[in-house]
Amino acid sequence: MAQLVSTQSPLQSTRPLTVGVIPDTAALEAWTAMTTAEREASCDLIELRLDTLRMTAEALRERLQAAEPAKPILLTARHPAEGGQGSVDAAGRMALIEPLIDVATLIDIELRSAVEMKPLISRAHAQGVKVMGSFHDFQATPGDAVLRGAIDFAQTAGLDAVKLATYLNSPDDLIRLLQITAAPLRLRISTMGMGPWGRTSRLVLAKAGSLLNYGFIGASNAPGQWPAARLKQILAEL
Repeated sequence: MAQLVSTQSPLQSTRPLTVGVIPDTAALEAWTAMTTAEREASCDLIELRLDTLRMTAEALRERLQAAEPAKPILLTARHPAEGGQGSVDAAGRMALIEPLIDVATLIDIELRSAVEMKPLISRAHAQGVKVMGSFHDFQATPGDAVLRGAIDFAQTAGLDAVKLATYLNSPDDLIRLLQITAAPLRLRISTMGMGPWGRTSRLVLAKAGSLLNYGFIGASNAPGQWPAARLKQILAEL
């Protein structure tokens, strides 16, 4: 099959990027049905949510071939405690990602699973695939000590980027997330808010330095998301 991997990591970008989330077959069909121009306008890379797509690796490969020229691909198999529908067992989620590493530019694992998924991290790095560690809180935005601790842990675990997604209950929550995003860090960061302040936060945080900014293709799968194409358009104007 044709090469699906981008030659340049999104983590090298000097501008905020838009991630088009593909969580189910309906979104995948919408993506593959787009024209080349529509896919170009929709996002900078796509996230395949392997825990909710529930497709075999070969079936996904066939569908991706229909959408070339390819976008960089982010692979995710989310833990149920952090919004996923995959296995609680790390080995089960690794089994979803490993057969598709060769088509990936980036993979996303939960920080809580970084130790258990060390073999996957090593394999990805050996193949030139970057690894992002993510942290989600769907109820609140934790204190600075927790958020900075997540970043520090990602660094010590040898990850290449960190993602913080929290529920914003007040403007103060957004301000704290903004300050962390804008602080000097040794690895790339992606931050986003959920809830009533979610849509506003995606723009403000992207301007402050959030590298990967998530929008939906098809139907939204998280509170506070923008349609990916609209988000990309707005970020280009900021």
